[in-house]
Amino acid sequence: MESRGGNSHRRRRRRRRRMRPVVKLFFPNDLIAEILSRVPYRSLCRFKCVSRAWLALCSDPSVYGKCPQSLSGFLYRRHKFEHRFFCPARMCRFTLSFLNTSERYPPIDGTSPLSFMPPTHTNVYLVDTCSGLLLCDRQNEPTRQGPRYFVCNPATQKWIDLPDIEPMKRLYPTIRLGFDPAVSSHFRVFLVVHLEDEHDLEDEVTGVQIYSSETGEWSYMPSEWGFSTVVRDDSTSAFFNGALHLTTLDSSCSVVTVDTAGKTWGRIPTPRHFDFIGLSQGRLYGMHRDSEQNDYELSVWVLEDYGGQRWIRKRLVKLFGPGKVFYVLQTIHPEQSLVYFATGHDRVLMSYDFGNNTLQAITILGQNSMRVYPYVPCFSQ
Repeated sequence: MESRGGNSHRRRRRRRRRMRPVVKLFFPNDLIAEILSRVPYRSLCRFKCVSRAWLALCSDPSVYGKCPQSLSGFLYRRHKFEHRFFCPARMCRFTLSFLNTSERYPPIDGTSPLSFMPPTHTNVYLVDTCSGLLLCDRQNEPTRQGPRYFVCNPATQKWIDLPDIEPMKRLYPTIRLGFDPAVSSHFRVFLVVHLEDEHDLEDEVTGVQIYSSETGEWSYMPSEWGFSTVVRDDSTSAFFNGALHLTTLDSSCSVVTVDTAGKTWGRIPTPRHFDFIGLSQGRLYGMHRDSEQNDYELSVWVLEDYGGQRWIRKRLVKLFGPGKVFYVLQTIHPEQSLVYFATGHDRVLMSYDFGNNTLQAITILGQNSMRVYPYVPCFSQ
């Protein structure tokens, strides 16, 4: 009897549990789409398995195009000649390669990242990258016709030619890309204008031409950096806080800035002449390689207080101990405390973790390789 009573009691309890009202929450699709657009892209791909409705939402370009992406790998230039010093840079032929460093399927073709482009836009010189967009130079195309520069997005396989303007005739123009998909779907291209010189030897800046993909036009703004400011095509740069940041090559230790409208100009003093600046974990970093003393000692700095222009040194290290081992700084990881550099005759790509002070070899780029750029895909339309 006790057993039967116990079973009866359990049945009544289960019945009451089933009869409890279920509270269902309904959210409009617009709100769900906004929430999904803020999760990492890898998580979004998993959410496609929830239901058919979520599959449709997660497959919407307006949703996955806004998702924050992580580093997929590196784009780097290769010289097609065995001995690149026989030929001036940008007057020879180059190939563009992609090194996949993620565990995912590569978002672009590793051997031919620009395979979606027409044949007239494949032999190019990669000038700059920013948030998944590539700025390329066609000057070395033997039969080039039409505009010299174009901007493309390998993830969406879309591209646009930039209208030619007079400052582009300079052999080595200082031209950079600015794009932040979290703020706008439109990009900017900054072309630094120098003093007119028949031999392109003048490096002093007179102004900046700014191209807007929204209007499709260039606009000139006179420089407010000061007459003695010197930047060149080998100045390193970063697009941050809605402004282009460029290292100067004059007597001042500084980074100069200009916003996308060309109305706000600035100068940030730096503790050293930085060999490289870049963005990581939402902050601006600067690296200095002491090539004259201290065996190529590396110092890593972070702009801790942007408004107060206060730099803090994060690490001072001799990467290879005593003895001079030459290396070239390449880039910084956008999300982790990693600096990348190339060293040796075969240009071995290595990473240095300035958080835990460790070195790691990644791959051999080869003697003909040149500058390395981090690639974070952007699916924004």
